Amino acid sequence: MNIEFNESEKNYPFKFYDIGLNWVQHKVYRPSGFKYYHWLQTARGVGHIEIGSKKFKLYPHQGFLMRPNVPYSCYPDSDNEWLTSFLTFEGTATDSIETFLELNNYQLYLSLDPELENFIQQNYKTFSLADYPSSLDQSALVYKFVTLLKKNAFSNKTQFTTNNINNSIIEYIRVHYREKITNQTLSLVAGYSVPHTIRLFKNEVGETPMEYLNKFRLRMAKTLIDFRDELSIEEVSELVGYRNLSYFIQQYKKFYNLTPGQERRIGSDSKEAK
Repeated sequence: MNIEFNESEKNYPFKFYDIGLNWVQHKVYRPSGFKYYHWLQTARGVGHIEIGSKKFKLYPHQGFLMRPNVPYSCYPDSDNEWLTSFLTFEGTATDSIETFLELNNYQLYLSLDPELENFIQQNYKTFSLADYPSSLDQSALVYKFVTLLKKNAFSNKTQFTTNNINNSIIEYIRVHYREKITNQTLSLVAGYSVPHTIRLFKNEVGETPMEYLNKFRLRMAKTLIDFRDELSIEEVSELVGYRNLSYFIQQYKKFYNLTPGQERRIGSDSKEAK
């Protein structure tokens, strides 16, 4: 369990405040939020995060970015240990982050690319150095981290719209995609009838809410198949919200032109070739 603080007073475009690796996260309540941008990811266990009326869980291979001064609380699931890594940062250029990342108060990253997931572990030593050249490297690394967030959102097809109702549906899907979701569920989120909700969503997003949900689940499944070899195909199916394995395989093949098993074999062959 490691943590480093930055005591430099120099003005940099990006400057980290503190960084933690394999940190045992206990209950935290910040009614005034945190004064810096705050990234938190789960390494082991499960954590709960609450922001206003929003409540969600942060599982392994998932991350969370929050703007400064947003009230929140977080705590481990039951009595189990919640092992995390985190990075907080500020800087003269951080005002542009919200636009660049399309960030409201916070953003969930539900499937971390390996480069993003391993960023803190791979660069922790550089962040622990206190000399001037290292401080420049640290500023560059924070910028790289922000670009990795953008890349991760793009690769996982994170989608935003100009309509708050549609954004609420997308956010609900991103948080609850593991659970049973119906058109009735999403109409309650939108506050409209089922037909009107479907029409509003399709007019802007280009597909129905259930089509969007299905594609989102399949993208999450592909990430698990590619990077979580210890999970069986049936476990992957259940983790992304499919309760019927045959239907999951059918939908996966229709979307990717490969069955999940074929996808995994191709990935294994590529790893062995390297």
